[in-house]
Formats: sequence, structure tokens, C-alpha cells
Amino acid sequence: MKIFVSHGDIILDKIYNDNLELIAQDGGGCNWNDLYNLSLMGEKCYAVGSIGNDNEGKLAIASLINAGVNTDNVIIEEKSTNVMNVIIPSKDLEDDSIIHSWYNPITMDYTMNFSNNLPVNLPKELENEEVYVILDKFLPVNLEFINNIKNKKVCLDIGHIRFFEHFTRQYLLNFFQKADFIQLNENVISLLFERLHVKSLVELFELLNPDLMVLTKGKRGAEYLFKENGEIKVAFEAPKIIAEIVDSSGAGDAFFSTTLREYAYADKIDLEFTKKTFELANKSSREVIAQVGSRIKK
Repeated sequence: MKIFVSHGDIILDKIYNDNLELIAQDGGGCNWNDLYNLSLMGEKCYAVGSIGNDNEGKLAIASLINAGVNTDNVIIEEKSTNVMNVIIPSKDLEDDSIIHSWYNPITMDYTMNFSNNLPVNLPKELENEEVYVILDKFLPVNLEFINNIKNKKVCLDIGHIRFFEHFTRQYLLNFFQKADFIQLNENVISLLFERLHVKSLVELFELLNPDLMVLTKGKRGAEYLFKENGEIKVAFEAPKIIAEIVDSSGAGDAFFSTTLREYAYADKIDLEFTKKTFELANKSSREVIAQVGSRIKK
């Protein structure tokens, strides 16, 4: 088994139909979905973070525990647990038609309450282990956490502009250049290019220099960038099967967690790797979007 760790505020998804009726509640958040999925795949997973002392927190952490994630390093605070409000339309559903809001759609109350007291150290039993750190937010406290880990692979799931749009170019460079594996999607690419002063994926790869970079394109597949014999290679993979969408919320997370697992076990990254990995990751995504909820089911 490999060891995967994620860091931050644990989130609960509240899922509504387009009549604003609550139809489901489950753990959410890209990095926590990734950790949950990897735990179900049989990997050793640790959550380091914070939840609120409320029913939402109990539901969110129970979801991780039930998947086998170690939550001993999650602190409970006297605050409300972060809630992502997901609204699924009943028809004309496309990749980008689902609403993800930080506001309760009925009361319009703000439902994100980020902690000011996140733990910044690994569990002691992991201090001498190689760990894969999964992050989807890029706050100074997240940077402090990875800087405190000696033997690590940093894996970034860059899925929302709101988690990097307020930072300077130099700060983003300092953070993103620590990454070994990066996944991003088309919703963030133009702002990331602008913020980092690049004009193409190849320039971005050259600037950040990870082992592997993946750009997901929904139904149109994914692009993989890696180095082979010192030369940057770009591989494009397209799906052979297009699944009907019930809820696309967790598609990118299923893709990321499957790709990350293959990366963690890979002897080398080449065209054979991208083809095999895309087939597995695309299958995981199809399974997730065919159901309500953002996580692989047991």
C-alpha cells in the first residue's frame, strides 16, 4: 500500500434537486473525495484537518471513517462545518450545468467556515514514511503543511479558480513548483495561464516541472504532459464510451484519484501509461456520474 494524506477543512455536500428539495447528504470536497476513493481502492489514507462540532461534521467525518480513512488527526472545533450546496437540474444536464454554491439555496446563509487552527504536522507514525499529499486549496497553511513533510510527493487537484485567483504570481509559483503531479481542468486554465504568464500547457509544464500534468476536458477526454528522455511529450486520450450524466460533481475527483494511484505505482510515465491510466480513470468517472453524489460507491 501507498500512503496518501490530505489537509484542510472537511466538507459536507448537501445535494438539492431543482425544486430545492434536499435529496442527499454526504462527505464532499475534491481532496476529501480523492482520499475517500483511494481508501476504497485499498490504500492507506489519513485526513489531517478540522470539522465543526455539529451534525454536518458528524456526517462528513463518518463518511471518511466508513471508507477506512484514518481521522485521528482531525480536530473538532466550536464552529459550523463547511457545507457545499449542490443543485442538480432535472433536465438538460451537461458537465457544467450543476450549481456548486457556498450559500444555502433556501436561506442564502453563507455555509463555509474555514478554520484558523488547522494542524500543520503529519501524524508521528508517518514522519519517516513516503507520503503522497493531496491538496485542492493553496492557502499559506497548506503550504506550511507540505513544507513540514520531508519525504513527500505533492499532488494538486486544481479544479476551481476561487482557490487561487487571489494569490500573486510569485506565491503561486512557490506553491505549484513543489508539485509532482498536477491535474487541472478547462475551467481554470485561462486564468492560470494569465496569472503565471504562460500561453500554453507546454509552457506551464516547463515552468512548474512536475512529473505528470493532466488537463481534463470532460466528454472530450484528457491531455497528459510528461517528460521522456528529457523531452516534453503530450498525449491526448478520448473516451470510447460517453456515459449519461446523473450528477457530474465527482467526475474529476474520480479521475484524479484513479490517475494518482496509477502514478504512485508507476515505474515510468510514457504513452503506455497514459493509455492504461485513461481507461481506468475514465471508467471511474463514468461510474460516479451515473449516480447522485461525488464519490465512488463501495
